[in-house]
Amino acid sequence: MGASVSNLFAGGEMTQSTGQTNGAAIHEGSATDKSMPPFSEKLTKKFPFPKVELHLHLDGSVRFTTLWDMCNKKDMPVPDVHDAIISTKPGNLSQVLEAFKIILPRIAGDVTARYAPHFLANTGPGIDYEHTYHKDGPVTAEDVVQAVYRGFERGKKDFGIEARSILCCIRGHDLWNDDVLALVSKHRHDLGVVGIDIAGCADGADEKYEPSAIRVFKEAAAMGIHRTVHSGEAGTDKEVIMAIEEMHAERIGHGYRIMRDESEYVKRFVQNHDHHLEACPYSSVMTGSVPLNWPTHPIKRWAADGVNFSISRDDPTCFDNSLCSELELVNSRIGLSVHQLWQCQLNGARAAFCDDELKKNIVDQILKSEPSN
Repeated sequence: MGASVSNLFAGGEMTQSTGQTNGAAIHEGSATDKSMPPFSEKLTKKFPFPKVELHLHLDGSVRFTTLWDMCNKKDMPVPDVHDAIISTKPGNLSQVLEAFKIILPRIAGDVTARYAPHFLANTGPGIDYEHTYHKDGPVTAEDVVQAVYRGFERGKKDFGIEARSILCCIRGHDLWNDDVLALVSKHRHDLGVVGIDIAGCADGADEKYEPSAIRVFKEAAAMGIHRTVHSGEAGTDKEVIMAIEEMHAERIGHGYRIMRDESEYVKRFVQNHDHHLEACPYSSVMTGSVPLNWPTHPIKRWAADGVNFSISRDDPTCFDNSLCSELELVNSRIGLSVHQLWQCQLNGARAAFCDDELKKNIVDQILKSEPSN
């Protein structure tokens, strides 16, 4: 199962989640500038509304200081994190996911509650967080779910941020799928677990999900468990359609390549707003899902067409990004207005997998903060 913070709700962003400063970023922002805008306090004032993030992987949100500590604790080699983990030029999804071969062994077996509160310190008011299921190791999946919940409770107390967990199956590990569903079913009303997801790994980033995964998602739908599916990132428009029709996805992780089929795009997302798209702009270029030409990014069209989508970071450890830097990227380089970015927060809140009472509270906060521009 994977760890994914799919629903997060908070009042404002404080620092970059990786603890980095983005000091090497190029600030001008040309159409082909691949760097992230630098984080600054000015950005929090530029985007003063509550922020909602629906696509954030916990194992991709580890501070470098935590990785360093874990390397020392486990007597493991300490890699140059910038060279080994952070993606600085467009490649493909498999290349980006190679970073987890460094990250996961160093955090495996650690009490996840240790870094969950720090992770929340760098987010907005609300988040859905994805856990990736890793069956092997001294700490059980049950242990991880409970530890993450404790960490989120500490984060809520310290930072006023609401976070929920989505448990994530992994392509190529189909023997885990039933275990993931069982764990979601067991904790769907406690420990902050709100749904199920499936994603790729470095050795299986093609979105060709196994029959058992499709079956598990059908069973989840029958049980009333919320569902989101990574598709249209490394795959094609056909994988997005498959996720909706066969896996009964309510939300699509990424989904950019639905644009390859104009009629399906219009049918599924312009004429119908039932399915939500979880966009991760900087990630989309680093993984090669979208060409490096910001003004033609799919979300430019999505915003113009009134599509139901939101903006998230995906894996801040890999991309050295913050939520505010993502918003600045979309505003200054892709060209969405501040009001359109506010609309993304409202879309995200309405698509969140949290309970109705919390959702109403967050939606009300966002509605009260509607900007004029």
